[in-house]
Formats: sequence, structure tokens, C-alpha cells
Amino acid sequence: MNRDLNRLRTTMQQMDRLIRALDDLRQNVLSKDPSLFATMAEGPLEDLGRLRKEVSEYVDELQPTA
Repeated sequence: MNRDLNRLRTTMQQMDRLIRALDDLRQNVLSKDPSLFATMAEGPLEDLGRLRKEVSEYVDELQPTA
């Protein structure tokens, strides 16, 4: 259980870093070159989606079964 919580915490920290990176791109690139922003944001957005799925799976595993 503790290991699962550590994995969840690590995954959420990775999500936070991706969100901060996307926010930085939004602030510094989007208004100057929307096409470049779209290209640069594609990878982090895909990673964020994958991590969201992992979090959902972790939470499902942590819920007690009826």
C-alpha cells in the first residue's frame, strides 16, 4: 500500500512539472507563434494524458472492494 502511495505521489509530481512546463510555453510561446506552441505542447500533453490514466488506475487500486 505504501509503495502504491509513493508511486501515486511521484506520478502527481511528474504531472505538476508537465503542467508548469505547459504554462511556461503558454506564457512565452503561444502569443508569439501559436503553431510552434502547438508543436511544442504536443508531447507534454500526451504525457499528461498518460499520467492521468495512471493516477486513475492507482486510485482504483486503492479503493476498498465491496
